[in-house]
Amino acid sequence: MFLFIEALVLLKIWFAMKKWILVLCFFILAMISTFYVLVPATKAFTFGTAVACTEKGAERLVTNKDRWQAWWPGKKTGNNIYSYEGCNYRIDKIMLNGFETTILNGNDSVKAKFQIIADGTDNAIFQWSSVVVLSNNPVKKIFQYISNNGIQNNIEKFAAAIKPYFENEENIYGMKVVSEKVTETAMVSVKQTFNHYPSTEEVYGMIHSLQGFIKLKGGEESNYPMLNVHTEDSATYDVMTAIPTKTDLPSEGNFYLKKMMLGNILMAEIKGGPYTIKKGVQELTRYVTDHSKTSPAIPFQSLVTDRLLETDTSKWVTKLYYPIFY
Repeated sequence: MFLFIEALVLLKIWFAMKKWILVLCFFILAMISTFYVLVPATKAFTFGTAVACTEKGAERLVTNKDRWQAWWPGKKTGNNIYSYEGCNYRIDKIMLNGFETTILNGNDSVKAKFQIIADGTDNAIFQWSSVVVLSNNPVKKIFQYISNNGIQNNIEKFAAAIKPYFENEENIYGMKVVSEKVTETAMVSVKQTFNHYPSTEEVYGMIHSLQGFIKLKGGEESNYPMLNVHTEDSATYDVMTAIPTKTDLPSEGNFYLKKMMLGNILMAEIKGGPYTIKKGVQELTRYVTDHSKTSPAIPFQSLVTDRLLETDTSKWVTKLYYPIFY
């Protein structure tokens, strides 16, 4: 009799538990069904970061694969594959303003675009965008939705990690560019045309003739010699050298009085020989173009080091100047 009663009690408990199990299963199925209905078939993601650098300057770094290891915050782990904090970015295509990538996180992957968009003259938006097609399987859809959140978090951390690199203009142009005020206006100049790029001796021949003229006229030099070399076709080179003076000296013969406008001027100091100087001139010109500056006068080099006396070109110090209106 006792065993019979115990069996009835256990049966009653089993039916009660079965009821709660059925309720729980129904609740889980209802939640999955609700999630499946409410969550769309695709999941779009767009994320933008404001960066204090020019659109064109950033594009040159991003579209040049040789520069990637300098700014990428992780490592290159394979052919066109770069890692960052557990995710692998497979670079599928380099675009004019960014790249297309497949981001892999374990067994999950997302196709995304990274684009650089101008935000005014001196700023840009680094924008990520992706559209994920979610599975028709409701359970898999849930896991896809959760795992994609991990990829999105990785993208946001990636954007924050690269921002400081692109906001340092020395990383963009290879030198520090500063804005100064023109303080000297008077100079004496001389021009000459060559059928080749002028040698150091030829440049200093022009400079020495200027120094002789200044001395003859009782003038006094006030700063380093200046140099501008211009060519349209690499067949002829128009060369102008000038020396700032403390007072105006009259034009005479091949020597001309030049007056600089008081205003703003960009300056970058570099150290190195002809290749470094040429590269610096190109980058300063890019800086002016990238920042939409306009110029009232030609750019020039200020020859801080006497290049005839210092034969080690790696020790040459040159200041590059570019007059601008604002």
